[in-house]
Amino acid sequence: MRPHLMTSPFVPVSPTIPSRSVGDTLLQIVPSAACLRCDVCCRFPERDSFLRPFFTADEIKTAIAAGLGPERFSSPDGAQIDLVPNPTGEGYVCPAFDSATSQCRIYDVRPLDCRLYPFALMWDATHAQVVLGWDTKCPYLRDLSSPLVNQAADDIAQWIEQDARAETLARYPRLIGRFQDDVIVLRTLPRVSKRLQQGKAWVATRALMPQDRARIEAALAVSAGYQSTPLAAASFAYHYIWRHRLTYFWADFHDHICLFAESPDGVFMVLPPLGAGPLAQPLAAAFRFMRERNGSSPVTRIENVSEACVDEVRALGYRVTAKEPDYLYYASDLADLSGESFKSPRAACNRFVREWGGVIEPYEHRDNRACVSLFHEWREQKQGAGADDWAWALLEDAAGAHETALSAALELGLTGAVVRVAGRIRAYTLGLWLYPSVFCVLLEVADREIIGLGPFVFREFCRQARAKGAWWINTMDDSGLPSLARSKQWYHPARLLPNSIVTES
Repeated sequence: MRPHLMTSPFVPVSPTIPSRSVGDTLLQIVPSAACLRCDVCCRFPERDSFLRPFFTADEIKTAIAAGLGPERFSSPDGAQIDLVPNPTGEGYVCPAFDSATSQCRIYDVRPLDCRLYPFALMWDATHAQVVLGWDTKCPYLRDLSSPLVNQAADDIAQWIEQDARAETLARYPRLIGRFQDDVIVLRTLPRVSKRLQQGKAWVATRALMPQDRARIEAALAVSAGYQSTPLAAASFAYHYIWRHRLTYFWADFHDHICLFAESPDGVFMVLPPLGAGPLAQPLAAAFRFMRERNGSSPVTRIENVSEACVDEVRALGYRVTAKEPDYLYYASDLADLSGESFKSPRAACNRFVREWGGVIEPYEHRDNRACVSLFHEWREQKQGAGADDWAWALLEDAAGAHETALSAALELGLTGAVVRVAGRIRAYTLGLWLYPSVFCVLLEVADREIIGLGPFVFREFCRQARAKGAWWINTMDDSGLPSLARSKQWYHPARLLPNSIVTES
C-alpha cells in the first residue's frame, strides 16, 4: 500500500469496466496512458519514506533475479526497498523505476504492494480493523466514477480476504500501512483483521491530538525523572511538531500513558511510560505491544529515558544504551554573557547591535508566513555552506516541524520571538517551559548573512526566559552533528543531561 509506486504500462481500460481480472495477476485499474503521464508515482520526498514498497522474502529473491541489487534490501526476510536519488529532479525514486521512460524495470514481478496500488491496505485510525482504501494522491482515481471504483474494490476485497492472502499479511504485517487521512476507506476486511489479531491482546490506541496536551503534561508532572531538570523530550510540543514524519498515538497501560510513534521501520516509544508508580507492569505491556506490532523489526525500543529512571529499568532486566545528551546552561550565563569565557558570543552580539540595531519582538501568528519563508532561505544558506548528507537530511525533515510549530504555537504552549532588520523578519525562535525553572529553546533560525544575528536572538530570548523565572536553559541535543556540538559548546554548558534508549535484553 504505497502511493508513489507504479508508473508502468497498464492494460487499457474501457470507460465502464475496470481492467482487472481478480487473481494472482491483479491487473491494474489505471490505464497506461494515464499512468505514463503521472508525475506522482514511484517518487518520494524522503529517502526513508514510509510509503516505500515492501517486499516479502520471496519477492526480494524474485526482484534480485530480475536485476535489482541485493543491497537495496535491509533484510532478505522482508523489507521496504531502499530508495535512490532521483536522477531527473528532487527527492528519491524506487531503484526499479526508470525515470527516462516512467516504466518499472521489474514490472512483471513487481510485489503485491505495487500490484494493489492505487488501492491501499491500511489500519483504521484505532488500529482495530484492516481496511481497503483508495489513495487520493493518484490523479486518475480522482476522476474515475464511483461505480467503477466500487466494482474493483469488491473484487479486490474478496481476493484479499482469501486464506492465502490473509496468511501472507499475517506473516508480513508491514504490508498493511498506517492510517492516512488522504486514503478513502472503501471496505473493511474482517477476515484479515481477525487473522492478524489472533493471539494478540487488543489494545485501544488513540491518535495524538492537540487536545491531548493537558493529559500528557499532567502525566509528565508525576513521572519519575521529569522534575527539576527534565529532558527536552519531556513535553507535548517536542513530539507533536514531528507528526509530519511520524504517526503518534498513545495507549493506557496499567494507569500509565505510553506514547508511541510509528516510523517507516515500525513502532517505538518516544518516552518511558508516564505516570506515578512502578514501571514494571507498564514497561512489560508496552514492549509486548511493540513486539506484536513490529514482528522481527529491530525498531522496538523506548527513547528519551532520563537518568532518574535508569536504575529501575536496569533492575528489571532491560538493556540501557546512551544516546546524545541534552545541553543544559545557567540562564544567567546565557543572558549576561559576562566574563572571558563568553567573550566571542558577546562580541558577536555587540557587532550585530552596532551594525544593524535590530530589535527583538514577541512572535505573533501573523508572522507565520514570513518566518516560514525565512526558514527556507536559511536552509538554502546552510546547504550552500556545505552541509553533509546527514545534516541536509535533518534540514529537510525540519521544514514540517518548523511550519507546525509556527502555525500552532499558541495551542502547543510555545512562546516565541522575532528580530526585524530593516523592517523584515530575519530571525525567529520558539521555546517552551519544561518546568517552572527550566526553559527549552526548541527552534531557532537566523539569517546567516547577518553577522551576530544568531547569538543576538539567542541571548535576548534567554534574557526573556530568565526574567520570567528560568534558572536553567535546555537547548536539546546535538543530533550527532559535530558543527552543532561546537555551537553548543561555544556557550559552555553547565551540565550534559544523560539520555538513554531502552531495549529488551
